[in-house]
Amino acid sequence: MTASAPRPDRGQRGFELDAHVTLSRPRTAGEVETLLRGFGAAVEPYGTDEVRSARVSGQVSPELAREQLRALIESGEAARIELGLRGFLRSATGQTEWMPWRRNVVLARGQWQDVKFEEGLRYVLE
Repeated sequence: MTASAPRPDRGQRGFELDAHVTLSRPRTAGEVETLLRGFGAAVEPYGTDEVRSARVSGQVSPELAREQLRALIESGEAARIELGLRGFLRSATGQTEWMPWRRNVVLARGQWQDVKFEEGLRYVLE
């Protein structure tokens, strides 16, 4: 039996970083993109002139995400961060449907090192 090539009309599914960062002070969209580019994933600022939060999503190593999380918290740039590896279904046309989180884990800001990046768990640091 030979392995068949993936069908081009099928999408993909899996888990990837999904983070919502609430900033400690408003910034421009460009400043937010610069601040969050260390994740190495797509940054979507919520607004243009007075951005108070942004979404970061994509394939990121847990070590890199944890380091960026630490930097945001220790610098005081983020007031609240919600992040985890969220399940998704992406169609062949690029449309993404996010799966619901299985469980929320609420941590104090100083517990950033306890974020384990388990699939389907959302960590809330505030």
